[in-house]
This record gives sequence, C-alpha cells and structure tokens, in this order.
Amino acid sequence: MKKIVLIAILVLVALIQSVAQNEKITLNVSNESFENIIYGLEKQTGYHFYYNPEWVDSLLFTMNVNAASLNEVLDKLCQPQNLSFAILEGKRIVFTKDYKLKTDFAAAYIDYLDNKQVAPADTVYGLPRSKEENPQDSEFKVYTIGSPSVNPRSKTATLQGTIKDADSGEPLVGATVYIEELKLGTACNAYGYYTITIPKGQYKVEYRQIGMRTVQRNIIIHSDGKLNVELEYKPEALNEVIVIAKEENNVKTVRMGVEKISMKTLKQLPMGFGEADIIKSSLLLPGVQSVGEASSGFNVRGGSVDQNLILLNDASILNTSHFFGFFSGFNSELVKDITLYKSGIPAKYGGRVSSVMDITLKDGNRKKTEFGGGISPVSGRLNLEGPIVKDKSSFIIGARSTYSNWILGLLDDEKLKNSSAGFYDVQGNVSFDINPNNSLYLSGYLSHDAFDYYAEDAFEYQSFASTFRWKHIFSPRLFSTFTGVVSNYDYTMKSRTDSTQLNNVQYKILQKTFKADFTYHTANNHKIDFGLNSTWYDLYPGNQWPVGSTSLITEKAIEKEQALESALYIGDEFDLNGRISLAAGFRYNFYANFGPKTQVNYLAGIPRNEASIIDTTHFSKNEVVQFYSAPEIRFSANIKLGLDNSLKIGANRMYQYIHLMSNTMAMSPTDVWKLSDSYLKPQRGDQFSIGFYHNMRQNTIEASIETYYKKLDNILDYKGGAQLVMSDHLETDVINGKGKAYGIELMLQKKKGKYTGWINYTYSRILHKIDSEFEEERVNNGEYFPANYDMPHNFKLVFNYKYSRRFNLSANFLYNTGRPYTAPVAYYYFNDAMRVYYSDRNAVRMDDYIRLDVAANINGNLLRKKLNHSSWTFAVYNVFGRKNPYSIFFRTENEQVKGYKMSIFGQPIFTVTYNFKLFGNAKDDF
Repeated sequence: MKKIVLIAILVLVALIQSVAQNEKITLNVSNESFENIIYGLEKQTGYHFYYNPEWVDSLLFTMNVNAASLNEVLDKLCQPQNLSFAILEGKRIVFTKDYKLKTDFAAAYIDYLDNKQVAPADTVYGLPRSKEENPQDSEFKVYTIGSPSVNPRSKTATLQGTIKDADSGEPLVGATVYIEELKLGTACNAYGYYTITIPKGQYKVEYRQIGMRTVQRNIIIHSDGKLNVELEYKPEALNEVIVIAKEENNVKTVRMGVEKISMKTLKQLPMGFGEADIIKSSLLLPGVQSVGEASSGFNVRGGSVDQNLILLNDASILNTSHFFGFFSGFNSELVKDITLYKSGIPAKYGGRVSSVMDITLKDGNRKKTEFGGGISPVSGRLNLEGPIVKDKSSFIIGARSTYSNWILGLLDDEKLKNSSAGFYDVQGNVSFDINPNNSLYLSGYLSHDAFDYYAEDAFEYQSFASTFRWKHIFSPRLFSTFTGVVSNYDYTMKSRTDSTQLNNVQYKILQKTFKADFTYHTANNHKIDFGLNSTWYDLYPGNQWPVGSTSLITEKAIEKEQALESALYIGDEFDLNGRISLAAGFRYNFYANFGPKTQVNYLAGIPRNEASIIDTTHFSKNEVVQFYSAPEIRFSANIKLGLDNSLKIGANRMYQYIHLMSNTMAMSPTDVWKLSDSYLKPQRGDQFSIGFYHNMRQNTIEASIETYYKKLDNILDYKGGAQLVMSDHLETDVINGKGKAYGIELMLQKKKGKYTGWINYTYSRILHKIDSEFEEERVNNGEYFPANYDMPHNFKLVFNYKYSRRFNLSANFLYNTGRPYTAPVAYYYFNDAMRVYYSDRNAVRMDDYIRLDVAANINGNLLRKKLNHSSWTFAVYNVFGRKNPYSIFFRTENEQVKGYKMSIFGQPIFTVTYNFKLFGNAKDDF
C-alpha cells in the first residue's frame, strides 16, 4: 500500500511539471526588475514564487516572448545569477542559487522497500557525497537511523546528535530541532547536543538557529541512533523578509524572567570606551539596574550586587570589572553565550538569592586558524583560535590590555596627572573529542588591575579561574557533565601617605568546586535534570605588615575561615497536555563552617560590641563551628492561550551563604567577603512572579509584561563608622535586616528586519527594614526605607538600523529616577554647640539619570575569501553631555554644611575602534 501511495505522488509531481511546461506565456518587458516580472507571472499563471530578494535586487531584464512555456521563461530569468527552480505541488515554484533542488525522496524510499535491506545508522540513500558536493544536497537524501531488528517491540526511538557551525565546527548553543508532523521539538544544550524521542517512522526534521540557514533532513528511524548536522551562516537580505518561525520563543518556553544576550547585538551597542561590555549591556534589560556610571556590578529586581551569581564556564567570578568599573572583566570576542536568570532559576544553580548570569566561552574554530583583535584609544585586544586536530579538537585564547595613563595626564588635578592605572586579562579554552561519547574541556581566566595614586596610596587586584569538564553520553537519553573548578580572588592595598604608617594589606578568597550534572530524557519527551555540587571556601580575611624602617605598624593577621557548601538537586520539565507546561525543581543545601576558629562570645541582652565580650570558644581543625541546611523550591508554569499568547507563573526560594561586606553603594575591588557563621545568618530570598506574553507578525515582534514580588531575609546593613577591612570582630559592625522588592516590567522587542531593538519600562521598589530590640541598632524607627539602589522609574530604548550588510547605526537611550540619599535638613544647638539634623535614611533623591549613546559600525567589503576582514566602530557616549550625579556628599566649611555633587562623565565621550580578523569569514556579527 505504501508503494502505491508513493508512486501516485510521483505521478502527481510529473503531471504538475507537464502542466507547467504546457502553460503558454506572453511577456514583453524592457529594463524591468525581476520582482515585477515574477509579479506578472503570478497573475498570468496562478503560481506562487519563492526566492531570496538579495539574489536579484540589482537585475533588470528586457524580454519579448509570445506563447512560450513557463519553463522557457524561467530559464531565461535564471541564467544571469546561476539560479535554478523547482515546480512543486500546490502551484508553487521555488528558486535556489548555486544548486538544484532534488525531489527524489519518495523514489529513494520506494527503492528501500523493494530491496528490503537493513541499513546501518547514518546510512545515506542516493549518490555518495563527495568533498565538492554542495551541503544543501544532504536535504534531499534519506537517512536511515537504527535497525528494524533492534528492540522491535518498542514503538518509539530516540534521535540524538550534535549541531555545529559548518564554518568553524563550534557547537551551536540553543539550536532547535523540530518535526512538523509531530508538532514536536527540542533545543541543544551548551555543548550543541540534542536528543528527541519520537514514534518510529518516516519524518522530515528541521534544524534551526538564529543567523544560520535552516536545513532539513529526511529520516527513516527504526531504533535509537545519531544524526549530526552542520548549519551554515545565512547572510540577511537588505529588504525585510517575514518568515513564519516555529522555533522556541517567549510564548512557548516554560521559564520566565530569562534573558538571552545576543553577541551580535552586544557588539553593535555604543559603549563608553568603545568595547563591547557584557555587564553594561545587561543594564539595558528590564529589571536590571546599576547605582551609576563607573560602578561595577548590577542590581536585579531589588537585589544587591553580591546577590548575583556570575559564572564563566562554571567558575564563580567575584569581581567582574576593570579600571574602576569602566571596562568589563570579560573579553566579548571569546564569549559564545550569555543567559541571565532573573526568576525561574533552574535547580542546578544555587548560592545566590537574586540572579544567575551564566557565561559560556567559545570552543574555538575546528576548521581553520583565525587571528583577530581590535584597538581603541585606551585599550587593545588580540584573539587566536584554530584546530589542534582538525574537526576533533580546538583552542581559543584572547588577551586585552589598556594604555590609559595618557588620559590621567590630561586632567587638571596635579595628583591624578601623576598617577597611573591599567589592567590586562587573558582568557582561553581548549576542547577535545575523545570519541562520540566523551569530550574534554579546559578553560582559564586571569585578570589583573593596578592603580597608583601619586605615590601615596595604591592597590592591585586580580582574579584567576580554571575549569576542567568531562562530557559523557551514557546513552541517547542520558547525558552528563563532570566539572572541577578552581577560582581565586585577591587584592593588595598599599598605604604610603604617612611614613610612620607605611603598610600593605592583603586579602584572598579561594574556591574549589566539583559538579556532577545529569540530564535524562524520558520516552514521553520531557527531561529530568539532577546532580550534585560542592564548593570548599578558603578565606583569608586580611594580612597586614609594615613597610620600611620608619613604619610603626605591627604585623597582624586575621584568622582564616573555611567552609563547605554542598547541594543535591533535581528538576523536571514536561508538557501536560499541549497547553500547560511545567518546570519544577527541588534543591537541598548543606553548609558547614569549619575550624580551626576562635569564636568570640558576647553578653546576652545588650548590643554586640567589644565591650560586651565575655569569653571565647576554640574549635579545632575540621570541627564544625556552625551547620545550616535548607530546602529550595523552584516552580514555573506556562499556560498557552493560543498560538501567540501565554500566561506564566513562577516561584523560587534561594539561600546565600557568602556575603559582601561593603558600606559603599557600589562594589569596590577592596570590599570584604564573609562566610556565614554563628552570627552571620545565611540570606534567604523568596520570589513570586507572573507574566503575560504575546507575539506578533509571525514571532518577529515579542511583547511581554511581568510583575514580581520578592521577600528578603537576613540582609546586611552596617553601623555608623563600621571598619570592615582588617576587623577582628566583623559581627559587631553588622546589623541584620529584612527587605521587600516588587515591580512590573514591560518589554516590546523587534528581532528581525532592517529595524531591530527593544523598548522597556520598569517600575520597581526595593525597601529595607532594620529593626532590633536595641534602639541604637534601629534605622528609621524600625520602619521600611528605600535601599541605596532604589530607583522606581526606569525606561530604556535600544535601536539598531541596518542600512546594509556593511553599515549599521545603533543608539541607546536610558532614563531612571535618581537614587536616594540622606541629607542634612536643619541645624540645632545642644550644649552650646551647633549640630546638624539629618533626614530619615534615604529620604531625599538625586536628579534623574538621562543618557543617550549613538554608534556607527562600518564593515569592510564582505568577500568571503579575503585575508583580513575589518570593521570600524565610531561611538559617542553621553551625547547630551549631561552631568548625571554619581553621588552626593557633604562637608562642614566655616561651621556650615555644604553639599557637593560628583559626576563621572560630564561631557560627551567620542571613541573610535578598529576591529580585524585574519583568515576568517565575513559575517554580519563581526
């Protein structure tokens, strides 16, 4: 019966071709465009034509034909640009360039039925592929997966494989696999690996990735098997082409509050010193804010900067900035994927209560060696990547440095003019495939900053991280990754102002992490993630020693801390009935603070201070000082309200056992981190969110509205005059408190076409409450007050205009409410002395923040085979030259308190950057 049906299909196709050949066409045109001729043919014949406008946008035709066949007319149209055409059922005609469509899929299947021979997995029916064969020919062959004799009683089979970039061999993160007949799809993980369980039979499988050419594979699947696919880069047409997309989008995915940062978009955004900045670009997303320019770190939905977990290839990076926050700590040229989780955080992540930013480095080009870089007035970078063993292993390495001292020399301040500042960093990754089921990865990160202020004070800080990963595939349904990480952060401060106080202070924190992550795909197409992870902390709170013979400083070392944080987790994602999708996770944390330790005990019933110390307790090596354990729940649900609408809800609880001790508003390189102990309780964050999502114009425009409420416990505040560096008793300067954050985020994003970008508005509040049984430890009488980074109204616009493949313009516009601060509001006399009366905590606000940035990106010619592919970026940061306030401070002068406003950038900053890539290919994201 199958043979009869397929023969009928072939006969139908032949009839369609015959009718087309007998169709008589009359056409008389002079210097007419291809588009207009096709429009006329559609009117005459009733056929629908499909082609890429870029192939024919400059062609003009002069034709005079009478009673010609449609085939004859189309042949004349195709000759100038080496086009081909195929006439399909449904009166459709498809044009292709540089290769011909083949319609022999049905014939190949008939041949298979006739021979009744069992084909091994990955067998290709049709002509054997040669090295010169066009890759598109693979779309018109039949791939037989597995064997009918394997597990014949099972009605389903699992298809697995990897999806890679055909040009570089890089795995494509998030590439999608879709089967139209089953309305079923899946997405690749961070290694480009996919798996999907389907009923046995014959299917057409589509493989997609944004910016890549979609390909199809015709398969006959009998049992579990593998099919690897490579996708080619797809140049975008100048004119907008609307494509009906089936890929995963914000309506279909179950998780909410997840932001993907496109590397292509990132490189087009105007930044302060001409470099693509991962951290600063995240500030353009809804719900993400910063306390101001030149500040490192960011705040997510009311969280403090230390409540964000930032991972680089699974290594925790504590300081993410260079040069006082002006530069990102990450080289964007080496980054493959960035995902920011604001809510709906998977159970595999833990240790922070606000957000997770997961950054993945590229593996390196497995096809050929490429050398590239960029240079700007203040910094330069070089990158090298290529194969170690072609198609099997690769490397990528990049280095950056700054030569910015000349900027300090332009300043009026004599001390700054004679100061120096600089940084460098090196990042790299090596990957190696042992066999189809085993791969090894080794990555490294090193950064260093130094600042010397007029030979008076100086500091330097550095980060080091190394990750080793082993990826193992147990079966088509069970995937695993085993990871070992070493991460270190340390800094040194040098005080040289007073010859009797010359000293150095050193601080260090070392983390050693092991992770075992598993993903199991069940037969009914939902996946279960489970695993364990454990981190050992070695924290050296401070060593101080004198410098020089005149120094009166005595050598001092704060007692070392050590702790172990571990967790077991399981998470499940599944589709209930096609309309409701769920993601649920459970994570259980174990935390122990270990000796040796000398714990100070305080008198009960009074505030903790040095005067209330009564005795000490000594803990020996490996003895548990304090133990905490707690469960965490993660839940997300997606209720589809049609093809283009969905409603999502989410909830998660997270704990944090490491804390940033800082009484400044922005993260500083010399801040102190502290581990939870008997006095410093772990922070807890509970978040509840709900959102509505709507897609328009075939998924090219996405709209969303999300609202959230977050509750925070055991957050930290500090007593006035708190001394955090080299403090023997940090617990005496810390006050525990609570917080609540709530807000609503509106987002409209256009992803395709000549005009792309997004616009978003966020209304959010973050309020803290510091209450205590002791009046001296209360703030605002124990009532809620705005946090230092509370900025209720936030508006952002990101716009990109692609004039051509070589030239594009982009702009950012930002507005947000000014930050709160505490100000003097009155004077009063007490004991014959004038005193200043201050407002409640953070009761006054700075001026609003407004900034416009613009940039132009100009690529060289886009010839594919060319020694050097280069581009120029011209940018203006802070076009308006607005003096946005960074901080407000007060000084007493002549018995009067005067206020001053400090701005970082009070004028436009013009930058120009030259980028180059040797031996590479011209791509739109260059």
